[in-house]
Amino acid sequence: MRVLLLLTCLSLALPVHAQDKPVDPALTGWLSNTPVTLLDWGMLRLDREVRQAATALGLKDGRDGAVKVGTLYRPFDRRVLAYLSLPMNARERSLARCRDLYTLLRDHLLAGAPAGMSGAGWYLQRVFGSDTRGPGGNRPEPFAEMLTNMVLLEVTLRVPEADAFGNGPPKITCAGRLDQEEAAEVPPWRPPS
Repeated sequence: MRVLLLLTCLSLALPVHAQDKPVDPALTGWLSNTPVTLLDWGMLRLDREVRQAATALGLKDGRDGAVKVGTLYRPFDRRVLAYLSLPMNARERSLARCRDLYTLLRDHLLAGAPAGMSGAGWYLQRVFGSDTRGPGGNRPEPFAEMLTNMVLLEVTLRVPEADAFGNGPPKITCAGRLDQEEAAEVPPWRPPS
């Protein structure tokens, strides 16, 4: 009797609109039968590790705005972009600062990887590879090199909202592969002419 009373009270505590319409079984069926790919899985893992790196580096939301971190897939060039975007006042918003943050973030991600040129490939194989041990099956080779070419790390220093109409420098973006020592400046997007 107590359990029934408790369940009744809990169901009454839910907002009325949550009980209005049952969940469509086609939705749950589709979600439960759609597999996660290694691309999905790797992007989720990379996203988590970039977020952890940003936290470890002390990059957090402040009065100038939110720190934005994530990963996305760009279908037009088949690349995975791991990004960090943070508001930065005009005095600190420079290509040198962007490159410094890129290097700190990259070094944090590769901290457990072997030293040298193979470190980025080793790291990305761990992130995008299957957790099952054994031969790679029919994976494309050279797998590590292909992954290193596919993943880009991008840092953007954006104008804080409060300074949107100021005379300081515009946002600055730099990016590079994880095997690059220095990020390259990414020019602002311009519509095709």
